[in-house]
Amino acid sequence: MIHSCSEERKMMILWSLCLIFALSNSILVVIASPSQHLCLPDQRDALWEFKNEFYVDSDVPDYVKVTEKWRYNTDCCSWDGVSCDPKTGKIVELDLMDSAINGPLRSNSSLFRLQHLQSLDLSDNNISGILPDSIGNLKYLSHLWCSSCNLHGEIPSSLGNLSYLAELDLAENHFTSEGPNLQLVLPKLRSLILIDLSSNQFKGTIPSNMSSLSKLEYFDMSGNSFSGSIPSSLFMIPSLLDVYLKRNQFSGPLEIGNLSSPSKLRSLIVGENNFNGPIPG
Repeated sequence: MIHSCSEERKMMILWSLCLIFALSNSILVVIASPSQHLCLPDQRDALWEFKNEFYVDSDVPDYVKVTEKWRYNTDCCSWDGVSCDPKTGKIVELDLMDSAINGPLRSNSSLFRLQHLQSLDLSDNNISGILPDSIGNLKYLSHLWCSSCNLHGEIPSSLGNLSYLAELDLAENHFTSEGPNLQLVLPKLRSLILIDLSSNQFKGTIPSNMSSLSKLEYFDMSGNSFSGSIPSSLFMIPSLLDVYLKRNQFSGPLEIGNLSSPSKLRSLIVGENNFNGPIPG
């Protein structure tokens, strides 16, 4: 009987030690886990200042007012529209699409202090004014969506600095191409998969050296005032799937050269232009 009690006591002690060891390891894992990083103070402050650079429409439903839900003394990685890198706490995504914000995007906006942004969506807001050159300082941007923002002026030349940019959507604004910026910027964006500049006020010709965009799949320049011919270099891009060039002022024969072989092209929409001659099959 004494022997049995002694064995039981040993087993209980051993079990307790195992439990303590397991709990200790669990606590250490939680403490050391990189997923526990919170939004850094400098990131929170920059985002809060950015919020205060704009005013929010008062006559829209509350669920639209994304930035009005932010609370300064909370983890900004949990704010609506904000995503952070779990290892560093740096803000990498900002999605404010259709959030009823109004006002110009200033060249000294605190937005440009969020140096690790990879994805920025300001679409469907009233961000009047120009797209400032400072946008080119966000060197890690891979997705820039600013469609339907009431922006005007030229595309800033600094966009050419965004070597990681895969998607550029500036559709339905009032951009123009009075200077050479569009001709210079587009061929530099060699990571582009999608570009949508439709429904703006661009004039002149499409850059001739489009074949440098070797990853391009979607190309939409419809609803502008482009003229001249469509550069055959566009159709030398092997990944190209969809091309939309309708409602422009292109003229002459539609010469698309030798399609990249094998071609993946599935859509070529060129109506409402001034082409003459046969349309290639």
